[in-house]
Amino acid sequence: MAEVIWTAEAERWLHNIHQFIAQDNPIATTCTVETLYQKAEILREFHESGSNHT
Repeated sequence: MAEVIWTAEAERWLHNIHQFIAQDNPIATTCTVETLYQKAEILREFHESGSNHT
């Protein structure tokens, strides 16, 4: 199983996304960021998904 490593830059992006969404819809903020984390975790199991291996 692959390991997902969040860089400091990626963490900042998630924080910025959180802050941006919170301006209009604070309730959706947590759900959105959690969904992004969950999608990234899929890469642990299916690490070749989205790659262009031929």
